[in-house]
Amino acid sequence: MKAGAYSLIVLTCLVIGGVPQAADLNKEFLNKPWGAPLSEFSEHVSVGGSGKIAYYVNPKQAYTIFDTRVTNLVYGFYDEKFFAVYANLEAIDTYSAIKQRIQQRFGTPKISMESRGALTTHSWTTGDTRIKMKYSEASGAMKLSFYYMPLAGRANAELQKELDEEPPEPLFPLSPIRQREAVELLELFSY
Repeated sequence: MKAGAYSLIVLTCLVIGGVPQAADLNKEFLNKPWGAPLSEFSEHVSVGGSGKIAYYVNPKQAYTIFDTRVTNLVYGFYDEKFFAVYANLEAIDTYSAIKQRIQQRFGTPKISMESRGALTTHSWTTGDTRIKMKYSEASGAMKLSFYYMPLAGRANAELQKELDEEPPEPLFPLSPIRQREAVELLELFSY
């Protein structure tokens, strides 16, 4: 009987310790439903944005994600609807602990690597939510992100539209790389 009660207490502690935070990530993040209106985040203050995309933080609150304390979360809104959460991670121990917990919960991640900045991205999907962890070997920067994909897709399209509307980079003055190429071509054709 004691062994059964002890097992029940241990199981309860494990469940309360952080797994419920991840249990409904496909519907919500820390008790805030994806797609919730900005008006439900009255304690948050704006830290920037552009067009229909805005970013907010709650400087008075610390957070625990996957049993790991995170000092600051940035909440992303598209058209005043909650669609993303970002956290810059300051210590490799924090990054590793969160990554291990996510892998325990969601399995092996999809991994992509970019040579530019030596960037490694681990990605998991649960329902309509994508979780990403990025680590840059070049800068040491570490980031944890959660995206509600139905709205994140629209936000990405909005960002791309803004980029497409910017004028193209001028041909002159030449960038250092293009200057080098031009000099090499001139030398090649001077006979």
